[in-house]
Amino acid sequence: MKQFLKDYFTFSKKERIAVFILLLLIGIVIALPYFFSKETLSPKENATLTSAMNAINANPLQKDSVNTIDLSQPITNHTQPEEKNNLFVFDPNMIDADGWKKLGVRDKTIRTILNYRSKGGKFIVATDIRKIWGLKKEEADRLIPFIQIQSNNPIKQYNKTYPAPKNTESLEINTAAPQQLRQFLTDASLAYRIVNYRNKLGGFISLTQIKETYGITDSLYQAIQNYLTINTTAINKININQATEYQLAAHPYIKTSIAKAIIIYRNQYGNYQTIDDLKKIVFIGDDVFQKIYPYLTVQ
Repeated sequence: MKQFLKDYFTFSKKERIAVFILLLLIGIVIALPYFFSKETLSPKENATLTSAMNAINANPLQKDSVNTIDLSQPITNHTQPEEKNNLFVFDPNMIDADGWKKLGVRDKTIRTILNYRSKGGKFIVATDIRKIWGLKKEEADRLIPFIQIQSNNPIKQYNKTYPAPKNTESLEINTAAPQQLRQFLTDASLAYRIVNYRNKLGGFISLTQIKETYGITDSLYQAIQNYLTINTTAINKININQATEYQLAAHPYIKTSIAKAIIIYRNQYGNYQTIDDLKKIVFIGDDVFQKIYPYLTVQ
């Protein structure tokens, strides 16, 4: 019997250590639940549950309806949310920070709008509000129906009723500075837009190109065109044998795909001999070619 007990209940040092570790792990597993508090309902959830139970106790006939309450799901307050923002008609060029706040616009976006206006930016049409950085599409869609820009907007001053001043001397559009253009345009931003667009093009080759400037309506163009002249001898042209893809794509009339094609063709077949060589590129149609060729050169 002693030998039997010795054979089955005598352990080596390693076995004793293993048994000790096993017992320690079992103890830890048993003790773990005691280190975590039981999940309790928050005060709001508890109040909601108490209210529901009180309603059931007050009307015993409805006690069976308790099974319609799923206690396994989070208890939420189903009261109607309070209307946070009241929309009203407003002029985005005039409304102050408090007004934007009442419309539900976020503080960061309000600062962006005020900064835009402080630098001379103006909203010409209601949809211009979409250009504000940080204003989400759904927010703009919500505000646009309530935008009403006052009629003293500079663009709207130029029509058959309010022609441009007749005393003004004519200006050469390709050399005119923004300060000179302002004698026709009461909005300084329009003058700077014309000059900026002119610089991107490399110069106007036709007065009608002025209408491509954002904010220049047909009525405004009709009012000022008789006071402008044009000289196309100083047009800045792009050398297509040296220009990079980036330089080509920076031109308003040259899409990125066309710029890539011009570079690829040049790399494959060598320098262009004439501007007409661009017609060999399949997807440069006549309409595109007619628009871009005045701004290109071969050297």
